[in-house]
Amino acid sequence: MTPAPRDTLHRLVYDYLQHGQNRRAPALAVLLAPRDGEADPAALRALAVALLAAGRPAHAIEILDRLDRAEPPAAARHLLRSRALHQLGEIEAARRAFRDYLDAPDRRVAA
Repeated sequence: MTPAPRDTLHRLVYDYLQHGQNRRAPALAVLLAPRDGEADPAALRALAVALLAAGRPAHAIEILDRLDRAEPPAAARHLLRSRALHQLGEIEAARRAFRDYLDAPDRRVAA
């Protein structure tokens, strides 16, 4: 996919999320992050956010795990993981992920 359509899909995913279209956003985000091959980390982050908004935290964690393998840890990812774990009712694990977020050196950028 060329950069222009990719950028448009990214914008649409976040526009859908901003306007309460949480069920539609993951469908578009999946187009950005194919299962085969190496996916763009920004596409995986968009998919994780969309899955969380759609109430699919277990799938979001799978995507966050995939992102962990693709790039170094980041504060925003710890925060997303904390939210997903909280939605799953795994409170202690969510707290640990949130502490990781608070301790992350790049937290100021993510917040």
